[in-house]
Amino acid sequence: MRITGVATTLLRVPLRQRTITDSQSSVDAVEFLQVQLETDAGITGYGMNWSYTPGLRAAQVLVDENYAPLLRGQDPLLRKELVRRMFFSNHFVGRVGAARVGIAAVEFALWDLACKSVGLPLWKYLGPCRETVKAYSTDGGWLSWSEADLVRDALRLVARGFDAVKIKLGRPDPREDCARVAAVRKALGPKVRIMTDVNCAWNLATARAWGAKLADLDVFWLEEPMLPEDVKGHAELARSIPVPIAVGETIYTKYAFRDYIESGAARIVQADATKLLGIDEWLEVAALASAYNLPVVPHTNVQQKLHVQLAAATPAVMMVESCYESINDIWEEPVHVRDGHYTLPQEPGVGLQLTGAVLAEFRVG
Repeated sequence: MRITGVATTLLRVPLRQRTITDSQSSVDAVEFLQVQLETDAGITGYGMNWSYTPGLRAAQVLVDENYAPLLRGQDPLLRKELVRRMFFSNHFVGRVGAARVGIAAVEFALWDLACKSVGLPLWKYLGPCRETVKAYSTDGGWLSWSEADLVRDALRLVARGFDAVKIKLGRPDPREDCARVAAVRKALGPKVRIMTDVNCAWNLATARAWGAKLADLDVFWLEEPMLPEDVKGHAELARSIPVPIAVGETIYTKYAFRDYIESGAARIVQADATKLLGIDEWLEVAALASAYNLPVVPHTNVQQKLHVQLAAATPAVMMVESCYESINDIWEEPVHVRDGHYTLPQEPGVGLQLTGAVLAEFRVG
């Protein structure tokens, strides 16, 4: 099997709900980069990456102009070697960011070809450890929601079968954050897990002061309290508050995860294959976390079947985030949450193919 063609499509898909906000972003649409690899075996591989805000055109240019010439004529099963070539082809202009985002989109398409060539979905190709995947929801906890909306949506999610929900923090006055978490805790009672996410907005002093107060509300974790480059600060915070620290959304290499884990700066590992170099590096991070007996909770499931399938094949995974459910139907054969658990796909491949209707309607350029 040889790669005969490489094509990319850039899309911007509007959310079918209110504009959502965290401490850093206000989101009314999601941008996607679809990568399509054609082969002389008649098998097509699909990969994808995404962003809250415009910016994926840079990754698209890298795929079209830099990576595509390296891929044509190659055996797609030589995935790790192809990723190495792509990485070093432009590492002087970007070892993370757009360069890595583009490589990951291609890497997913290479995995898709490998799975389809043997007729298996990714989770069965890797070797499963479970047949359903526990989900938690972020879709009701946005920072712009009023306290009444937070409580209403949390109750709605629990009624659907979720027993874990996440609330965004990072308002100008942290007392408001704590009051909002307290209201949700009062409404849900002690049996539902409540996680919190600051999206890097606090400094160490703020995180120490208010992280300790979150412990009184039985918060299950404190996510991204500070800038991800500050490993030392996260380690100091982890030693000073009882709430576990969760990181990974904005950590882009296995070496950065190594530094967090070895320094005791993280107790929940939220690796995201779309931010790393793809599935292979994600599996390395998950194995590293497992060696330290740390749970893995993949970052947001905008990408639908990717992290759900990785979770089904990785014993260290505790649960997977459910987010942006309003646009689930943009995917061919989407998976859904039922009674708090994701169903698993049965069709071969990774499952990152956007529908033809979405590709036609929301194409950019």
